[in-house]
Parts: sequence; structure tokens; C-alpha cells
Amino acid sequence: MKAHPRHARRGRGPIAKRWIYWKRRYAHPVLRDWVLLGCLLGILIAAACTLIDFHLGAIVLAVVPAGLAMMRAMPEPWAEVWTNRSKTVDIATGLIFAVVLVALAFVVPESR
Repeated sequence: MKAHPRHARRGRGPIAKRWIYWKRRYAHPVLRDWVLLGCLLGILIAAACTLIDFHLGAIVLAVVPAGLAMMRAMPEPWAEVWTNRSKTVDIATGLIFAVVLVALAFVVPESR
């Protein structure tokens, strides 16, 4: 049997297969994807607020882990984003991180 030339190969190519995979994967985003998008949006908003004032940017950035901690404290189905982890440790870590961010913002002197 003779091999097919490259231009006449059968089936989909690797790029088309990858496109189909990504299209199916993200056609119906899960809650975890929305949480990640929210975190990235919060970081971008905090970066924009930092241009106005450093302290404001730090406070807005601290809202992200505090919001995650509050979301983790909510009942199902909101808490099913995280699996096989301690709820108490997740909430405590998020709140401690938020407090540390705000504390650092007011401890670090402004360079202006």
C-alpha cells in the first residue's frame, strides 16, 4: 500500500484536534473557572487602584483572599470548588493573608 502525500492525509490535524478540545473544555465553564477569573479581575483592579494610591491598591488586593475565605465559608454548592482540603485552614489562611497585606501596606513607607 502506498503512503498518502502530506496534502492528502486523512483525519484532523493536531491544531484542529486541539481547537476541538479547548472548545469543548471551556464551552460550559465550571465554578472553579469563574473563581479564577474573579481573582484575576480583582488583581487587575488592585493594580489600577495602586496607580491612584498605594494603600488603596493594597486594600483592594486584600479583598481577593478575604473574598475567597468568605466564599469558602459559604455552604454548598459554593464550597465545592475546593476538594480534599480543610475548610478551617483555607478560611484562616485567606483571612491572615488579607490582614498581612493591609498591615504591610501601612508599614511600608511611601517613596514620594
